Amino acid sequence: MADASKKRDIGRNYGTPGATKDSVNCNFCGSTFNGGITRHKQHLVGGFKNVKQCTTCPSAIREEVRPYMQNKIANNPKFQVRQPEEYIDIDDLDDMDEYVEMMPPSKTPKISSNGDASSTARSVTKGPMNLYFSQKSTQKGGVEKGGIDETKKILRECALSAFAIWMYDAGLHFNCVNHKSFDKFIETVGQHGPGMKPPTFHEVRVTRLKKEVEKVEKIVDEHKVQWTKFGCSIMMDKWTAQNVKMIINILVNSPIGSAFLGSVDASNESTDSTKMYKLFESAIERIGPENVVQIVTDNASENVKAGSMMMGAYPYIYQTPCAAHCINLMFGDIFKVKPYASGNITLLSSNFLSSQF
Repeated sequence: MADASKKRDIGRNYGTPGATKDSVNCNFCGSTFNGGITRHKQHLVGGFKNVKQCTTCPSAIREEVRPYMQNKIANNPKFQVRQPEEYIDIDDLDDMDEYVEMMPPSKTPKISSNGDASSTARSVTKGPMNLYFSQKSTQKGGVEKGGIDETKKILRECALSAFAIWMYDAGLHFNCVNHKSFDKFIETVGQHGPGMKPPTFHEVRVTRLKKEVEKVEKIVDEHKVQWTKFGCSIMMDKWTAQNVKMIINILVNSPIGSAFLGSVDASNESTDSTKMYKLFESAIERIGPENVVQIVTDNASENVKAGSMMMGAYPYIYQTPCAAHCINLMFGDIFKVKPYASGNITLLSSNFLSSQF
């Protein structure tokens, strides 16, 4: 008798059997519900869409029954989240909907990848809709099957066609796709998804340009702080472009890195020692003589002479030859001497040097 009392459902304390086997009469409002004792407890607790809440049930009784309903939901296997390879009877989904409002978010069952419900590692919460979709394979070598791959290929082909046509119309160089910023551009557009509005002429010419200039100015300001704190080196890089223009790039190096200060087009004027000294002087005064430690240039004769003039005007600033240019000149002279001038020995020497660095 004691065992029978323990198994007695709490809902039967507040209802009497109805005329049929599955019907129950509510002791508080007198309503009769088909669906067994579970439907009667839903009527007492409230919050279920398929049964009306009892308006005369005392709140103490409602709170007494509520934990039993929550425990039933948490422990009933048919309401647990299944792995993709498992299936659930379609008729059970109607009952599952009745429990949706009853279950708090913290009670949502979680199943780990190894099937252990108590494990929280790599757990994933799933809902009823996951029962109708296949899970992407997580094994090595696994790929998406079916029409998904084919659809992606078609969409990518359309995107490539549109992008290529835009490149050709705008006259962009093919190397633009090799820029790191291009990868970031493609990634952010993909993250935005469908419906992104293209930038307008005003946005790229005014709005966006001003914002990017502000970003660069902030970076330069960070470099200037390092120049004042630790000092810096001015580097002069002279080179000839494909259109035979001679360009001199001016860079400033500090512990935080190198910053581009400016460039000079020296195509239409001679770069003698006097012109180079004036260029040194303008760069030093622009940064501040107290912040400059040295000026690094190649070993051209005009640069060496200009460096001597600069050290006379600024005794605490040094002129330093570029090490890479020195090595190039050294090997250039070595390979002019016999027997190194022959092609075979030159090739052997080059291969040996390449293997050492």
